[in-house]
Amino acid sequence: MSSWRVRADRLRDGYLRLRARAYASPLGRIGVKLAVAVLGTLVVAVGVVLLPLPGPGWVIILAGLALLAMEFAWARRLLHFTRAQLLRWTGLVREGSWLVRIISVGGLFLVVAGAMLLSLRMLA
Repeated sequence: MSSWRVRADRLRDGYLRLRARAYASPLGRIGVKLAVAVLGTLVVAVGVVLLPLPGPGWVIILAGLALLAMEFAWARRLLHFTRAQLLRWTGLVREGSWLVRIISVGGLFLVVAGAMLLSLRMLA
């Protein structure tokens, strides 16, 4: 097994032990939910702020949603829906004709160029 996988397993096991200890009392359960809600919302908010700038805004939003999905069922459903739509879109682009690929990449280029233009205007 690779070293990163071993480290990830240890980190996950440590998190699960800590979570089980916190969930042993009703106050701990509320504390965990509150901490995850605040942290996840903060990460999503940072991602939303970064959306008009060139950078990983959507990735940060999805990371915040993944944090929220650790404790909340609505976030888990939204994350699964988002993942399914992303897989559907990538499948459409992969299996589509060259015209579909060119239009998709062109549209993506226009969105990125527009975001860069807006961010440069905001900075000027």
